[in-house]
Amino acid sequence: MLSRTWILSDCLSRTHSQCLKATLYSYFNVQRPLTSHIPPGYHLIYFNPKSEEDALSKDGYDAHQQPDDTSFKRRMWIGGSMKFHHSVPFDQKSICVESIDAFRKLRDKHYVTINREIISGEDVAIEEKRTLIYTNTYYTPPEPVFVEKKPSFSHIMKPTELMLFRYSALTFNSHKIHYDKVYAESEGYPNVLLQGPLSVTLLLEWVNTLYDGLKIKEFTYKNIAPIFAGDEIELCLRENEDSVFDAWIQKRDGQLLVEAALDAE
Repeated sequence: MLSRTWILSDCLSRTHSQCLKATLYSYFNVQRPLTSHIPPGYHLIYFNPKSEEDALSKDGYDAHQQPDDTSFKRRMWIGGSMKFHHSVPFDQKSICVESIDAFRKLRDKHYVTINREIISGEDVAIEEKRTLIYTNTYYTPPEPVFVEKKPSFSHIMKPTELMLFRYSALTFNSHKIHYDKVYAESEGYPNVLLQGPLSVTLLLEWVNTLYDGLKIKEFTYKNIAPIFAGDEIELCLRENEDSVFDAWIQKRDGQLLVEAALDAE
């Protein structure tokens, strides 16, 4: 599996990003219209696999990158990183070169790290890594981790089932835990849960409303605990020196859900 490479092409339709903007608009106090280039995080709705239905796993997720061709009961998107080298214009055909960067097994969990390079024109515009866990154990709530630092800015919101459904549609993601509550409960979850890349998109979109013209160079994140539809969550940002920021998502009681950092200029 480590030697496999996939090439995904996309025309980067502006209309597709307008649909994502419409999905997010209602949740923020400030709305910034699209420019001529794809905003940070919006690339996640492009370059997604177009698997036929009979090629999917029983949970609806793409099966071509899971380890050992084994059927797993549960999979989770647990974190990753992004480097933004230069902006990507809309309506320009581009490619994404995808490969398996690392694979390791720890007890009953299989960790798969995927490397992606989005090439626009002649150059690599965005480098991304994402790590997924495959396991045969059902969900149990993790031991809570609480945030001690105070944010410079915060924003309270409540993701809805409708938001999750629209994001799944935009990313052609048929993973049932994001829109089928009965199926989500069969894996041990109390409700449908927010997609890993959507938590990234929410943080980056919110930061874009705070700073006009901020250029994000690098973003790293880790999903600590799941976010469920209807949960009231707080997006948080802490300013450090030299345009380096701590970002996170927490419950209203301070329980950490997503931990992130971004470097900007």
